[in-house]
Amino acid sequence: MNLNKLQKMNTLKKIYTLLILILPLTLWASTPEQQVSNANKAYFSGQYEAAVKIYEPLVNQGYASPVLFYNLGNSYFKLGNMPMAILYYEKAKKLAPTDAEIAHNIRLANTRLVDKFEAVPTLFYVRWYNNTKNILSPDRMAQVSIIMIALFWVLLAIYFFARRKFMRILSFYAAILFIIAGSFGLVLAYHAHQSAIFPDEAIVMETAVGVKSSPDPKSIDQFTIHEGTKVRVMDRIGEWKEIGIANGNSGWIQSNTIREI
Repeated sequence: MNLNKLQKMNTLKKIYTLLILILPLTLWASTPEQQVSNANKAYFSGQYEAAVKIYEPLVNQGYASPVLFYNLGNSYFKLGNMPMAILYYEKAKKLAPTDAEIAHNIRLANTRLVDKFEAVPTLFYVRWYNNTKNILSPDRMAQVSIIMIALFWVLLAIYFFARRKFMRILSFYAAILFIIAGSFGLVLAYHAHQSAIFPDEAIVMETAVGVKSSPDPKSIDQFTIHEGTKVRVMDRIGEWKEIGIANGNSGWIQSNTIREI
């Protein structure tokens, strides 16, 4: 083997060694945790466009957290994009329904919108049910409910094996209370989970959208809604969605004019 071939082989070995050393670092740098860290650095340094460019791919990959959605909403708010800001604030609210800062920013962003609809009062039991459902996140509600059901079985065992009449009575009524509360909590968690999988609310993305009387482009416009308005998705037919707004009016719009929360 001549000297030139030997030098080439040594050079190739060095290149392969360098690639082997660099590859793990490259993979580590592209992990979601590192991407979130980079996005947060851009966000907190006021580089909102850069933050959005990093946050959005993470959301598209399925990553979700109240902080991620909240920071992304704030980034869009700073960039003056109210529809996208409200969209991500509402997504954050779904995961953290009791967070006061998220609720405040939703109210603040809504003051920048064209549409100001007066909401139709809801029935008291519907309002109570929705407020109860939003006390905890779906996952936390499910966890608490499972703990309550487990306590039901513990109390039931105490009822059967306790010798004192007072303990038997106390454990019996406590067991009934826990099984009712646990079952109700699981129902709430299920409905909240279904709402996350099959969104029934959306944000208007177009500057102005004519809401039609039927799912047909030739049908008449009943009224107009503007970007950033939150609507309730009531039905779906092909590329059309029937939506309802806060004041009780409803109609049909094309699916590409809204983004579901």
